[in-house]
Amino acid sequence: MNHLEIEFKNMLNYESYTLLKSLYFKDVSPFTQTNFYMDTKDFKLRDKHIALRIRDAGRLKEMTLKIPQQIGVMEYNIPLNDSDLTQDFYEVDTLPEPIRSELIRRDIHAPLKVFGALSTERMETEYESGLLVLDASAYLDTEDFELEYEVSDYDSGKQIFDNLLKQHSIPVSVSKNKVQRFYDHFVQLQAKNF
Repeated sequence: MNHLEIEFKNMLNYESYTLLKSLYFKDVSPFTQTNFYMDTKDFKLRDKHIALRIRDAGRLKEMTLKIPQQIGVMEYNIPLNDSDLTQDFYEVDTLPEPIRSELIRRDIHAPLKVFGALSTERMETEYESGLLVLDASAYLDTEDFELEYEVSDYDSGKQIFDNLLKQHSIPVSVSKNKVQRFYDHFVQLQAKNF
């Protein structure tokens, strides 16, 4: 299944995270999901701004390919079973459609390796005309906090999200997606080890 994801993101400090949690998510039960990120050994997906992950959210397991569009991100989500989660390497030719053909179309043929995991404690609630999401993510040796707002209309969603941040005096910050934050921190740690 594929769909166009339109979302707004903002990184939070711990104080803003706890404030929003107490205001909008006090009756919401968190759930944990772990993303296992995959790429070629020379990071061809990253270089093409494409993300491929396997998400394990307990009962839900899926492979997702994310490809940026002019507005939003096209997501290809394929359900998986437990046996699909046991590999360290994946051959592109063995991946499910349409993920396989989308990668081949972008000249990705090399084996894919799971190179890291990011675990998120997530809370979700309906807000205005979209889904408000509060995340606390842990990966490698760090933790971060993020607010997301998923919508179907870019213009109205942006206005609602900006107003929410302003209402609570939360500084607007550029929020890289989770896989990019993971990549960046991974590279930082590797540089320290040389």
